[in-house]
Amino acid sequence: MTGRGTLLLAGLLAATAALPFGARALRGPPSPRCAVDGVPLAGAPVVRVEEGGVERSFCCVGCAERWLATTGAGPVRVVVTDSSTGAAVDAGCAWFVRSTVLAQPATGDRVHAFARKEDALRHAEAYRGSLLSGKESPFGGKVVRQEGDQSRR
Repeated sequence: MTGRGTLLLAGLLAATAALPFGARALRGPPSPRCAVDGVPLAGAPVVRVEEGGVERSFCCVGCAERWLATTGAGPVRVVVTDSSTGAAVDAGCAWFVRSTVLAQPATGDRVHAFARKEDALRHAEAYRGSLLSGKESPFGGKVVRQEGDQSRR
């Protein structure tokens, strides 16, 4: 092989090796994903768990509960997304409903969170669901309310 051919081959190899790095740079930073199964969080009923000064995000109540059970973490602060308004709600103040509607299609989770009991009952009635309470309620015993949070109404 001539010097020119060797140089061309080396250039092609270098360009091929650089392709993944160039593609990553063009895509930009990765989008936020669930800490359990990697489901994209965009448009998901995000659940945030704050434990030991670290915040983790999950795509659904089920993933957050699985992570808590696996790690044994607790007590923690859990913030859920209100299914009616999209607002963040402290889980200790939220009302939870299991219904026929998928809250997260990627995982099959059917648990929805609501800031207001009236919204939770309306959803339960409309979609053959049930209000979760006691041991059925997500995050039982592991949730710590943030200072100033109101109790469930």
